[in-house]
Amino acid sequence: MLHRVKAGQISKSGKFRALSGAPFPFGGQGMSSAGNNRQWLRQAQVVFGTNGSGLLVSKLRIQFEIIKTIDPAPNTAQIKIFNLAPNNEQSVLTEYEQVMINAGYQGTQRLIFEGNIKHAFHFREKADLITQIEAADGDKDYRNAVMNLTLAAGTTPADLVTKAVASMTGGTTLGYNGITGTPRIRGKVISGMTRDVLSRLGRETGSNWSIQDGQLQIVAADAVLPNQAIVVNAATGMLKAPEINDRGIRVTCLLNPQIRINGVLQLDNNDIMLKLRKQRTLSKNTRKQTQPTTTVKLNADGLYKVIRVDHRGDTHSSQWETESYCIGLNQSITATTQPAPVDVDALYQEE
Repeated sequence: MLHRVKAGQISKSGKFRALSGAPFPFGGQGMSSAGNNRQWLRQAQVVFGTNGSGLLVSKLRIQFEIIKTIDPAPNTAQIKIFNLAPNNEQSVLTEYEQVMINAGYQGTQRLIFEGNIKHAFHFREKADLITQIEAADGDKDYRNAVMNLTLAAGTTPADLVTKAVASMTGGTTLGYNGITGTPRIRGKVISGMTRDVLSRLGRETGSNWSIQDGQLQIVAADAVLPNQAIVVNAATGMLKAPEINDRGIRVTCLLNPQIRINGVLQLDNNDIMLKLRKQRTLSKNTRKQTQPTTTVKLNADGLYKVIRVDHRGDTHSSQWETESYCIGLNQSITATTQPAPVDVDALYQEE
């Protein structure tokens, strides 16, 4: 089903709004194991918009692959929509600048991606005409935002963050800001790309910054977002036993839109150890090194910080999953260590 979104449903700043006029939720509160059992009647919506108007797609076949990380480089989404009407397809290809994906289950859909459209094209695959969209979260501000100002004595790191957001004219707003610090003793001149300024600030304060669903998020390297832990186990939709690899602990579950970067998962350490023992047995039998090459610490309470989330879904097939990478809460990751790369085109090559 296609719906033309009225002007009042997208704010002047370009932020998407629900059909009722209320903002779509960012992230959301944590989910208890009981609240996660209602995982049926899968649903997805894709909303395109620009300059106060938009298009909502909900009943056609939709495929998506979303990659979110704790890094400054923009999160990405690849979206495929099957058999759009020609006029709507033309609008997607030439008119709209922003896209949002809302997914989950009946009554529990949530925002899982919002970003700028980078590329849009169409192609035929057998009897289907497919419109493919490549998007990146906060891409315009990541590429273009610049700061040229002087910080007065007494300015705090939080003040600098506020000015950084003000320099982002592509729609990025301030989300969670967990940065702390004392006021500056002396003034300082700030000049350069906003992403570089934020990366330097991250190194100074031991924090990581990223843009998540159109909001600047800054969290200390050894901290998490202030929300309830999400329980992931066999009863709440876990599809594979958690496994340890070079990136941390990876766990795959039915698509869960409440899992967020810098959020907390509660896992059963017994599941992790069982998988690790199987890896060690396989390594011994095959004489191949299949264990991780880096040490990943287990948290005594089974609480883990999310550092990467991959959402993959297809409304007309069995694919509907979230793959998360996480680390123990007592294991901090390195704060932003270098300015974001200038050449980011290489990150978004069309297939």
